Amino acid sequence: MQTITALEAILLGAVGLVAGFVNTAAGAGSLLSLRALMLVGLPADLANGTNRVPVLAQSFVAAHGFAKHRPIVVPELLKAAIPASLGALAGSLAATFTPERLMRYLLIGVLLGVAFVGLWGAFRKRGAADAEAKALELGPATTAWLFLSGLYGGFLQAGVGLILLFALGSVARLGLVHANALKVTTVAIFSVVAALVFVLRGQVAWPHALAMSAGSVLGARLGVAYAVGYAKQLQVFVVIVDVAACAWLVWRELT
Repeated sequence: MQTITALEAILLGAVGLVAGFVNTAAGAGSLLSLRALMLVGLPADLANGTNRVPVLAQSFVAAHGFAKHRPIVVPELLKAAIPASLGALAGSLAATFTPERLMRYLLIGVLLGVAFVGLWGAFRKRGAADAEAKALELGPATTAWLFLSGLYGGFLQAGVGLILLFALGSVARLGLVHANALKVTTVAIFSVVAALVFVLRGQVAWPHALAMSAGSVLGARLGVAYAVGYAKQLQVFVVIVDVAACAWLVWRELT
């Protein structure tokens, strides 16, 4: 059984707080939490599984927080959660067989693409055809992006919030607060699927998971307050986090 010192527990709690905030307001907070788990001695596969517990905790807290400001109706949630959960099941099962390094290269490419689209969307003028959608409609493109988001989220998790925001905000044309509320609720649901796979595979270090979860819950509450109170600045924040996540991954590969 994995053990943890008091100092490591404090460190993981602090990292969980930051990761919970970033994951809720934008995405890619798991880039930080995965690194922290490995720094305290967990191997990559165990860190990947352990990280699912704080992600699950923060996602449910964030979903509850957003529900007070932007209620999500069940039919809409099912439209997003079903393809994402199917992808998460496939991704989490594949995680024990696919090299992590390969997925990191894919993540860099996906995040760079999302960053470019986010910058383009933030600075271009919108016409009548670009009006925000009132509810989620599942076209082929949106369905494919939701499935791929779940597939990646089940496999590695880090950065999946940014991909989901792209799917729901840019592809499905939902407003950012609406997209964020649906994003965290969808992550909460497919994280149950992914977490169960990793628990059954024995790839969760529970002391580390619980320490990080304590901080991530508070971070999620702060992230909801930011996303709702500063909706106009949220798109810029998402792009900044996206570019920072890409830079972090490139730096890791080079060093």
